[in-house]
Amino acid sequence: MDAAAATPLSPEVYTRFIEALTQYGNPGALHTEGVRAKELLEGARKEAAVALHAHADEIVFTGSGTESNNLAIFGAVGDVSADKIHIITSSIEHPSVLEPIRAFERRGAKVTYLPVDAEGLIALSALKEAIVDETRLISVGLINSEIGTIQDVRGIAKIIRDVRKTRVNAAPLLLHLDAAQAPLWLKLNVEQLHPDLLTLDAQKMMGPKGAGLLYVRRGVSLQAHLLGGGQERGLRSGTENAAAASALARALTRAQEVCEKNTANVAEVRDALFDAIKKQIPEAIVNGSLESRVANNCNVSVPGLIGERAVLALSAWGVAASTRSACAAKDQELSHVIRALEAGEGGVARARSAVRFTLLPDATVSDARHAATLLAKAAAQFRNIDA
Repeated sequence: MDAAAATPLSPEVYTRFIEALTQYGNPGALHTEGVRAKELLEGARKEAAVALHAHADEIVFTGSGTESNNLAIFGAVGDVSADKIHIITSSIEHPSVLEPIRAFERRGAKVTYLPVDAEGLIALSALKEAIVDETRLISVGLINSEIGTIQDVRGIAKIIRDVRKTRVNAAPLLLHLDAAQAPLWLKLNVEQLHPDLLTLDAQKMMGPKGAGLLYVRRGVSLQAHLLGGGQERGLRSGTENAAAASALARALTRAQEVCEKNTANVAEVRDALFDAIKKQIPEAIVNGSLESRVANNCNVSVPGLIGERAVLALSAWGVAASTRSACAAKDQELSHVIRALEAGEGGVARARSAVRFTLLPDATVSDARHAATLLAKAAAQFRNIDA
């Protein structure tokens, strides 16, 4: 129940990956082995593009979701003087979005960190007011990895399109969506979502680790920050991992084929999990929105229970859960996402006592009830014990 951190390889992706590993040639070579590897790579690019309703030349393969986010942010801003840059993001983004943006901020760029409401949602009116002529990039997570909140990205995209119509001689304004948590649960049609840049991570959709993707809309110019032989349209130098790209493409295709079925089935399991937790721990607090929430996310705070202690106990009893993003910079750092939902000590207490369950597509109601019972057991044993 920690699918937001990583998912297992699906059987068909595993088969594709193993078969692809036999194509060991360098895709940049001219001999037969190289040509075969190149064909495998370009086949993956076309397959991924079809799944996203994109063009093959809009797909850039990377080594992870983190790398894709970094390429999107550093590439979009380029070498523009930092004091002429304005970036907009939210206060609850993934570290791989926040840290690159903070790097620009340290150089003198202006950054607006939009607050969120108690459900983790950005106010569209606040976003609209934050945009100025110097704004070059708006970077937002489609689904928050900790609380599962789904942002109104179509509303965000509409605001950006409207602003572009009124801009005269202003900097290009780009929308970047971190959609790493989305493929198993939401349709990712770029023609409908209207991003300029979109990040995916294979390990979040039943694919292998070490494989990422960045969708770059035609006409968008990015500056490379990984230099060398000029692979991936010059945006990501280094020998391409054709096998990983092929496995990612298969995982993405399959995820999009079954996402609506996944959502219908797993939302029922998630709701059963919420219900069972509230029945056994009535004072448990739901973190995030109940309406605008991804189907597989259940994040609760149990007053008086240290989240990390609960996660260790659950692990000992056979249930994998978490307290926050597995990519948090410091092991002892409380979730900045949970803290953003409530001001002051209340937010700190909620973050300290948060436990996140993120379900795989095959989760059952029986699994949910079992996990809730074990969380209640952890609460009974470890609440109000000093950390």
